[in-house]
Amino acid sequence: MARSSFLRVLAAGLVLTLGGAAGMAQTGTAPAPFPSQVFKSWALDCLVPKTGSNAGTRVCFIHHEARAPADPKLIAARAVIRHNGPDRKLVLIVELPPNTVQASGATVAIDGGTPWPVAIIGCIPQFCYGKLDLTSALEDALKIGHEMAVGFTPKDHAAVTIPVPLAGVTAALAALEQTGS
Repeated sequence: MARSSFLRVLAAGLVLTLGGAAGMAQTGTAPAPFPSQVFKSWALDCLVPKTGSNAGTRVCFIHHEARAPADPKLIAARAVIRHNGPDRKLVLIVELPPNTVQASGATVAIDGGTPWPVAIIGCIPQFCYGKLDLTSALEDALKIGHEMAVGFTPKDHAAVTIPVPLAGVTAALAALEQTGS
């Protein structure tokens, strides 16, 4: 999937995950574009929704696309971190293939540690998604860890674990804070 198409799908998922309709502002009085930045394994992107509770406001997030080991062209999962709600709490959003068993949920574990459960809260044709508050314990684990394992169960398959490298996540989180979004 081309980067711009990926960002549109990701933005749709972010808006759905956090409430509201999706759309990107292309013209008008939208805030100035913010350049994408890459921090080793993680990237920072900013978009401007046209509708919903964040309409006309720049929404920034960091993310990593985890590739399937058997097919490096296939995106097996996405990890996204962004601010959510009026208190601007950080959340970790996990996007999984659309054939994921919702009832099974998902997990994230840092460097083989105790997994954090992630309830799958919805699916759209492109992916299923769940979110987890980025507590100080989870944020600290991400910053000092080397790899996050995302576990889930696709329909008609055994449970899978997809590795998400954490190289660059600390710098990406710092850049996210600098955006003010």
